[in-house]
Amino acid sequence: MQRYFTLPICLLRPHMPAERTKDGNNRFVTQNAMNSFKLHSVFSLCARSFCLRTMIVWSVASIFAATVTVKSAEAPMANKAAIFTANRAEKTLDDKLATFEDFVSSRITGKGFSVISREVATEAASALLKDGKQTGIDQMLANDSSALRLSQMLGANYIIIASISSYGTDRETTEAYGVKTVKATYTMRVTYKILDGVQGGTLGGDTFKVSSSKRFTENTRSESTDIINDLLDEASVKIAESAGTKVIKTVVVSSKLAEFYVACGMQDLAQLPVSVPDIQLTENNTVVIGKERIPVLALNVMVELDGAGIGSTPATFKVAPGLHKIRLRRDGFKDYEGTITVNQAQTFNIALQMTDAGYQRWKDNTAFLNSIQNGKKLTDAEAEKIRGEAQKFRQSGNKVDIKVDTKVDTKEGLKIYKSIY
Repeated sequence: MQRYFTLPICLLRPHMPAERTKDGNNRFVTQNAMNSFKLHSVFSLCARSFCLRTMIVWSVASIFAATVTVKSAEAPMANKAAIFTANRAEKTLDDKLATFEDFVSSRITGKGFSVISREVATEAASALLKDGKQTGIDQMLANDSSALRLSQMLGANYIIIASISSYGTDRETTEAYGVKTVKATYTMRVTYKILDGVQGGTLGGDTFKVSSSKRFTENTRSESTDIINDLLDEASVKIAESAGTKVIKTVVVSSKLAEFYVACGMQDLAQLPVSVPDIQLTENNTVVIGKERIPVLALNVMVELDGAGIGSTPATFKVAPGLHKIRLRRDGFKDYEGTITVNQAQTFNIALQMTDAGYQRWKDNTAFLNSIQNGKKLTDAEAEKIRGEAQKFRQSGNKVDIKVDTKVDTKEGLKIYKSIY
């Protein structure tokens, strides 16, 4: 810490010849001695003043340092936001969107938001547009899952969308004393909304109307070319003030990951669940077919989350809690796309519909099941053939969720049934 002290200045008289005078005890002393006494008194006073001022400076500095420390500790962290602008008015305003974005960014920064740079946000949005079906940022952000995916790519707590809704000019002409005066009123309406960058959805927003009027005569007509910029700047002030005063829930990007499980069922061409008969063999190769059919799971289904591959089903994955866009792909099935909300320890069972080619392969792989008769005693060769066909069925990417062995208490004693799957 730098210290600044104020030193008192003493003015000394020039040296004079010695003069005799009387002191308070009626004794003669020289004038120089008297001056030395006075000088000593002045320096004594200066020293006391110096110490006092030093103590005051130290005290003030200590209080100021303590105050700064407390404020720094209590200062909240800024909310990280990505700002996008859109034009829903006339196309001539498209070239003003970058200016509008600059105005909103500069105004809203002072309201507790930390704004992501335009270059980073635009690059992420462009990359997202290439992967999606939307034709523009405005359309993309209207989709909750796309907006959420964008915020996750940017690591943003919030997405702020400011839009120019309309822009128009009204002119009123009056004539007095032979002079025509024109009053032009320029009106712009803007809207904004704040999106939750973690869970999705709209947290708040508002609509504002800003206007400016100019007067001119027909002979001295002069219109400001900067009128649109003035209106956009005024609208940005209103957006920042509104966003700063609204009670918006605090959105925290969690560093903790949530586990979720994904498994895929199967549907035929009519979107009906696919299943197989519960076929088991006893110890002496007798066929036992249960009353209930068993659902079948599709294995090795590729999982994409928010555009990135994360593995294959069935499996458990980890991801940040919140809304995510999921895509499931496997040969022989139609692609599945949807939006899921992930919390801790969730299970998602998603049915995939077969394509025509996939359904034909399914029928070929399960044809051997149609020839198996309940209660028939098989030879060792027949039983081995059925087990081989069942193994081929499993290797084709299907899983039947059954118990390997079933113990049944009969009159003849305890019997063990083994599933062919």
